[in-house]
Amino acid sequence: MLTALHTCLQDKFFEHITIKELAEHAGVSVGTFYRRFKDKESLLPLLYQDFGNDLTLWVTGLEQTRYASLADAVEKLSLATFRFLASRKSVFRTLHLNSRLHSALLDSDQVVDRKVIYQRLAGVLLTFGDEITAADKAKAAGVVVFMMINTLLDKVLYPGLTPAIASDLDADEFAQELPEIIMSYLTA
Repeated sequence: MLTALHTCLQDKFFEHITIKELAEHAGVSVGTFYRRFKDKESLLPLLYQDFGNDLTLWVTGLEQTRYASLADAVEKLSLATFRFLASRKSVFRTLHLNSRLHSALLDSDQVVDRKVIYQRLAGVLLTFGDEITAADKAKAAGVVVFMMINTLLDKVLYPGLTPAIASDLDADEFAQELPEIIMSYLTA
């Protein structure tokens, strides 16, 4: 069912996908779906856990990347974050909206601790702690991770809505401009 959901999310928003479509893509009957799941929203914890695995692999790859300097790390993290969000836009949108409507979804992944993931991203920046001039380097790295993810998330998921419309840059251009702002903050 999870594979069927991923397939359907390539063409439609979660709220527009029907149980019948999910069942057809999974090669099962609608009745079989209902024997296993109460409703379509019952798939969300599975999607959240699956995404957690993707997130872990992505961060591990970023940790293993070689960076020449803090500026190089910030630039590569910004572009990698944009690409990761853009490549999983429909999944991000589904989880982003539904986690606000169904906060229990956030507790459904017992394997991946999102806070640890964000700390690991901050750790990539902190490997260049000697280049960071902020008084509290760990706090500054955490602020950067938050700012990078949230601003890029808005530009990717909701480019025509506020606050993303405050900047005329598209998400790709924004991801290329963002490192300048971040470097100013980290090295002010």
